[in-house]
Amino acid sequence: MLFDGAIAAIIIALIAGGRFSRLARLDLRWAWVFVAAFGVRFAIIFGGARAWPPMIVAAPTLHVLSYVFLLAALAANWRLRPLWIAAIGVVMNFAVIAANHGAMPADAALARAAGQGPILDLARAGRYPTHTTMDAHTRLPWFADRFLLPHPYPRPSVFSLGDIFITLGVVLLILYGMGAFGWGRKQSAAPQPDAGA
Repeated sequence: MLFDGAIAAIIIALIAGGRFSRLARLDLRWAWVFVAAFGVRFAIIFGGARAWPPMIVAAPTLHVLSYVFLLAALAANWRLRPLWIAAIGVVMNFAVIAANHGAMPADAALARAAGQGPILDLARAGRYPTHTTMDAHTRLPWFADRFLLPHPYPRPSVFSLGDIFITLGVVLLILYGMGAFGWGRKQSAAPQPDAGA
C-alpha cells in the first residue's frame, strides 16, 4: 500500500508541476534510520522464510525495534508536518504489534481474498514472523490488518488503519517536497519599489 501510494504521489506531483530536484530541500534527517528500519523488516521476512532459527527467535524483538527506529526518525523530522500524519499510523502499528508479541495480526479471510493465502500459511507455520492471524486472543484488534483493498485493484492487499495514516503522510510529504500544486515552494521576493517613485 505504501509503495503504491508513493508511486501515485510521484506521478501526480510531476503532472502538477512538481520536480524531483526540489526533494533535496526537505533536508530529511536521519534518513539512514528509515532505511535501517525497513532493512530490519526485510531481514526478518527473509530469514523467517528460510526457517533460520536465530531469526525466528529474534523476530518479535527486532520487529518492535524497527518501529522504535521509525519513531525516533520521525521525531527527528518533526518540522515536516506531513510526517505528523505518518507518525500517527506508526504509533498505531507499533501499539498493535507490541501488544501481540511482535507480530501484526491479520484477518485470515480477508488475506485469502486478497490472494495472500501463501503468506498466511507461512505465518501460521512461524516462517513469516512479522504477521500472525487474528483470533479471540488478539489484542487491539481495531489496529490490526482488517481492511481489504480488493480486486480488480492490480495489487490487492490487507492493511491496517495505521497503514492508511502512514501512506497518507508519505503521499503528502512527496507532494510537498516536489512542490506539486505550488505547495511548499519558496515565495519569490517582493517587488522592489519603483526607483522613480
